Amino acid sequence: MFLISRVHSISILSRHLSCSGPLESAKSYREKKAKPLLTRIVKVLRSLYRAYVKLKGKYDRLQGGYGRAREGNEWLSDRLREVKLENKALRGTVADFERVKRAFGPEEVERAVEDAKRREAQEREQKKAKRRFRRGAR
Repeated sequence: MFLISRVHSISILSRHLSCSGPLESAKSYREKKAKPLLTRIVKVLRSLYRAYVKLKGKYDRLQGGYGRAREGNEWLSDRLREVKLENKALRGTVADFERVKRAFGPEEVERAVEDAKRREAQEREQKKAKRRFRRGAR
């Protein structure tokens, strides 16, 4: 592909840089044909370079965004694995709780759970009271 574009460039140059006329001097040939062609070539090369720099910047930004997306995806995959393991453990606990309810009866288990909740609430209240007392003593 590169070779084809080079051959095409050479044919364009040969069309524009045709042989000088019989009475044309080298100076006039350079001023009228060679210099204008070179300025056009320089303009094209500059525009190509600007386009290259612009595309390279866009590519670099896309690469950075892609890398961040992969890192985020990896983090989410790890978190999903953790949640699935936790979910599996919780399902096992629920199954055990259902077995206990069947063995001892639902009313007995509910009463034991309510008693445990009340004791935990009382302990929390006592800790709060101790903290308030300690702050007041300062």
